[in-house]
Amino acid sequence: MKSLFFIVGIFITWSVNAQNYPFAKQFVPGTITLNDATQKKGLIKWFPSPNEKLRFKENEEQEEKFGIADLQGFATDSLQFKTLTNLTVYGEDFALRNKLSMLPQSFAQIIYTGTINIYYVLYYGFDARQGCINTYPNIIFEKTKDDKQEYAAFPVLTKMHEKKYEQAKQNLYPFFSDFPAIQEKLKHYRQNNNIITLVEFIKKIPDNKNE
Repeated sequence: MKSLFFIVGIFITWSVNAQNYPFAKQFVPGTITLNDATQKKGLIKWFPSPNEKLRFKENEEQEEKFGIADLQGFATDSLQFKTLTNLTVYGEDFALRNKLSMLPQSFAQIIYTGTINIYYVLYYGFDARQGCINTYPNIIFEKTKDDKQEYAAFPVLTKMHEKKYEQAKQNLYPFFSDFPAIQEKLKHYRQNNNIITLVEFIKKIPDNKNE
């Protein structure tokens, strides 16, 4: 629940910055999960970027570094992260060229797990209009179909024309093809709405499916 409140706070303040995470600036207590499912407790520090390695200490004298591909995920306090791969997300190219960006791998914050899992990821890209690297937050939806994982992204806190935002909504409809109630909800969703309202609605999927 605290994880959800953390994201709500980010959305309310309209502040999307990697520094919002406590482990971005300093080591904090946490647990990493290796690819063989082994868990190790210690201190964790990670700047939320796919290019950054996670720093881990079991004690003050010894430090290890792990790439994202080396871990299934990690947890600090009540914040949980899972390794996701081969994502297409909304970044610097969408508003101008109508093109999604590739995110080969990233630690994704777990917002909700259920029939459809929901994650929050940060993508970094060069913003030609501002001449700097910019942060592009995405909500990632995950479902299992025919024993395979399928993903769909949705931009949050990214300024764009309403027409582009509507197109991003259209891109979600095939993903929710088995959930007409969610598709209907999306039709009335606007850029200035709080994404948490959509998350809360998706939590009711067992009641909404095939309605």
